[in-house]
Amino acid sequence: MENRRNPFHEIYLTESIGSENFVQLFSPYLVDNALALFEPGHVILKGLPGTGKSMLLSLLKPTIRKAYYINNKEFPVPSNLNKFIGAGINLRRSGVSDFGQRPINVQKGFEESPYYFADYLNYWIVLDIIDSIELLGDKNYELGKEIGIDLNESKLEVFTKELCLDPCWNGFLDDVSTFLGLKQKLDSRIRTYRNFLNYNIDALPVEIQSTKTVIGYPMTVVSKLLRFCKIISETTEVFVRIDQYEELAWLEGMSEKTYKLYQQMIHKLLAMRDTSVSYRLGTRHFAWNENGLIFGTSARLEKGRNYIDISIDALLKRKENRRTWIFPDFAEDILTRRIKLSGIDLPRNKKLLLEIFGRSGKPEDVAKLYLKTNRYKALKLNSEWPSQWNSFLKKLASENPLGARLGEAWVRQRGKHKKEVMYNIPVELPYPWEKKWWKKERLSQALIQIASRNNQQLIWYGREDILSLSGSNILAFLQICRSIWDVWIRDTQNDKDFTDLVSFDREIQTIGIIEASNAWHENISMEKGGKQRKLFISFLGSFFHKTLVEDLAMSNPGHYGFSLDVEELEKETELKKFLNEATDYGDLYDAPHTSKLKDKRERIKWYLNPILSPKFRLPSGHTKEPIYTTTNIVNNWLTSCKNGKFNKKNLSNKKNGNNNSSGQISLNL
Repeated sequence: MENRRNPFHEIYLTESIGSENFVQLFSPYLVDNALALFEPGHVILKGLPGTGKSMLLSLLKPTIRKAYYINNKEFPVPSNLNKFIGAGINLRRSGVSDFGQRPINVQKGFEESPYYFADYLNYWIVLDIIDSIELLGDKNYELGKEIGIDLNESKLEVFTKELCLDPCWNGFLDDVSTFLGLKQKLDSRIRTYRNFLNYNIDALPVEIQSTKTVIGYPMTVVSKLLRFCKIISETTEVFVRIDQYEELAWLEGMSEKTYKLYQQMIHKLLAMRDTSVSYRLGTRHFAWNENGLIFGTSARLEKGRNYIDISIDALLKRKENRRTWIFPDFAEDILTRRIKLSGIDLPRNKKLLLEIFGRSGKPEDVAKLYLKTNRYKALKLNSEWPSQWNSFLKKLASENPLGARLGEAWVRQRGKHKKEVMYNIPVELPYPWEKKWWKKERLSQALIQIASRNNQQLIWYGREDILSLSGSNILAFLQICRSIWDVWIRDTQNDKDFTDLVSFDREIQTIGIIEASNAWHENISMEKGGKQRKLFISFLGSFFHKTLVEDLAMSNPGHYGFSLDVEELEKETELKKFLNEATDYGDLYDAPHTSKLKDKRERIKWYLNPILSPKFRLPSGHTKEPIYTTTNIVNNWLTSCKNGKFNKKNLSNKKNGNNNSSGQISLNL
């Protein structure tokens, strides 16, 4: 057991692995769908945690570019787009959050801090551009020629002289005369900021306070001078990445009078009408406002004019045409690369998702797993039904408990309106409840009811279940893999050598998947505003499960999501904000849909993140209409959660006559 290693022990690898390992681990499946990252113009790259934002942005790093070259690996970016210099800043790792812990001027508080933040950002990025030029332009390699870099001492001397005399520095670089001195001066200013913000010095030197730079201007000056001095060619692009932009949303919460100003500084960068530098922002959805204010003005950014955006979640999300769904191949590639790097021997020409996890069970077989001792427990028969019907369903249950449960539901549905159903027992296959769509829409609900009647957890295993539970989110996929491996490592009955590829049985997979789901639920409260969202998610999960279990006729198999009228929601600003944040943080999944009501109005539907399905014993796929409800009712749910009045025993749903025509119910809690 001590020899076993988990290839997924560390989920977030981007910042912790070296460049050579990055080359081995990076999956190129997203590149073709995000080519705008490597074209001129500003780009906002949005995605949930762990979706691959930082991995994609890392392709702009010079260390990564050089690692591909040295290891003789093809760079994933098409050759017509790979002539660029990449530089940038990670707002989490660069100490930007420190600006929220100490004001520059005690009397004025944090009022002036955004200006110093802009200056800090300028110096950091300019130094990184210069470092990138040096690394990529190394004369010992031909990479510089490919990119369009030509470094020599005479060019650097002219560049240094012109740069230091530029007015954008307000005289701070006047005493610099050498290229090395330039780098040292830039670095010393960054270090001084960090020492001050961490209380290592009493005050920020007057020399810095009186020479603050305007955000973006130094980067423009540097880029133009690099071309003017012919250090880079006219066709070589300069791309600056600013990763983990969401850090600014948390930073602002620490500053009393500077709300949004840090973000507005970044917006000012994007609003600059200058083509010499292109910026790439990596952010989580909740932190980005499409029409954000620009610092110092009343103007706002305009999507399409100032920038374009790419949503990784949208790229990976399953479309109507399954052939365009790239997530399964992406997950397969990630799995293969992780296992290969861990030293496990790989079989040739094998699909590892199937090799390791197998296929998910057929619904009929899974139902039998819930009913190992008494298959009649699949049924809840009505004593008032004709004895012939009850006998027929019992006999069917002994052979096909899932079919018997579907038959029971069919009788409950049809028998209400057509009494002759109760006296006409089908004698030929296929039975009426085996019609393709009627059956398909109720399979998950039937299995949930069978498991519930036998006090069983849901069984999850196999490629199809794992992909469905991942919800097209690679972080969820990785967490599921890690949990399954962890369970296998803890299992003392297994003694397989770690260098051999393991195939997990369904018990190991089920336990691991449930643990991953529980951990995901617990982690909701760790994010900003997560405590309230976790209460709401717990409420919804418990309510949806109860709704599905108590619907004996299975008349509403899609009632593990809810739907609101768009126009009605627009009037409820706070509710809309809460639901948007829950979606942006990945707690809920949303999608527009057309109402099945006679009014045909636009609506939005929400479901729990699929990885939460094992926690609350819900289906992971969505095939039928959700619950149609109102903003008043959803607000009541939120109020109940806030006041601590949420009680699973009091969950109920009641029919609302206004919606009877659609077959939907409206909740009245």
